[in-house]
Amino acid sequence: MNLSIALYIHIPFCATKCYYCDFNTYAFRKDQVEAYIDALAVEMDLYASGCPPLRTIFFGGGTPSILSAQSLDRLFTDLHAHFRMCPDAEFTVECNPGTVDRDKLQVMRAAGVNRLSFGVQAMDNATLCQIGRIHKVSEVIRSYELAREAGFGNINLDLIFALPDQTVGQWKHSLQKIVALHPEHISTYNLTLEEGTAFYEWWESGKLRLASDELEAEMYEMAIDMLTDAGYVHYEISNFARPNHFAEHNLVYWNNEPYIGLGAGACGYVDGLRYTNIRGIPDYINCLRRRQKPIMSSERLAGRAEKAETIILGLWKRKGVCHESYQRRFGEPIAAEFGAPLEKWIGFQMLEWRDDDLRLTDQGLMLANEVFMDFLPI
Repeated sequence: MNLSIALYIHIPFCATKCYYCDFNTYAFRKDQVEAYIDALAVEMDLYASGCPPLRTIFFGGGTPSILSAQSLDRLFTDLHAHFRMCPDAEFTVECNPGTVDRDKLQVMRAAGVNRLSFGVQAMDNATLCQIGRIHKVSEVIRSYELAREAGFGNINLDLIFALPDQTVGQWKHSLQKIVALHPEHISTYNLTLEEGTAFYEWWESGKLRLASDELEAEMYEMAIDMLTDAGYVHYEISNFARPNHFAEHNLVYWNNEPYIGLGAGACGYVDGLRYTNIRGIPDYINCLRRRQKPIMSSERLAGRAEKAETIILGLWKRKGVCHESYQRRFGEPIAAEFGAPLEKWIGFQMLEWRDDDLRLTDQGLMLANEVFMDFLPI
């Protein structure tokens, strides 16, 4: 029996679809919001019985902050009515610049939200326009200032690098501007091309030029150097934080620990079952009107698959996989199942033992996906 658990709630509404985004998102429709919140309340009820206290809560999307203050207040009221929270729970809401105001931020603070994550992506207007973002740099700064004025002392800012036609100079400029704001947490993600996105269609038709592997690596190394020099701890492949401000919810994922996922298209991992919810909003709502869990697919991981997932997820952390924890969970050392890939990648200096932890080397960070492939089930 777990003493606490994590909760993810998906809010699938967005003003527009960004050109690179493959998340389960839909155009914002006021007439759908109330029905969606009704459905979420039912889903909360279906999971609440016997649920241990929540140690992390994460409202993601989509754009949760696109909801009105009244809708947010109702969501948070439903949350507190169904679940208990640990006294020191981390409670995060994702926001887009330009979609927060004093009323929304006040509602969040009153509900116990203590961490915000803004999808900034770039700090120059030309790049923002090129990737389909609808906010401007001025709105990033204004939204950040409003959050500080509202009393938020734990803020993450997201950036994306290796964007089409993005220069090293533009990337350096974005990093400098973000560091100057002094957020507690900074995420830097390389662009990944996903089927079904506008970028993918343009790339297939030869209309999109992607960054070279060499340019992508240069930008990543620049981020590591600049952010660590500014006092941020590089604690996970894509994430940097001030001491004591690591994203606890993300660490639940990387430690392959259980979490509840609620909302259209949300994923969860409960009692060894990894599940994905129905993606479409109308079908999700209709399922919950029948008081049925809206699970679209599920898989029970065991054996090599569970071990491999534990290693791959754990290697996302710069600390890596704790060997003692792995042995306690599976009753054997890592080498018992993965002796060959261990020997191979340690030999290539892509993996290393640091005390009792198996981790990627600095060189291994650049080829992490190739390392991970060797641990996947055959």
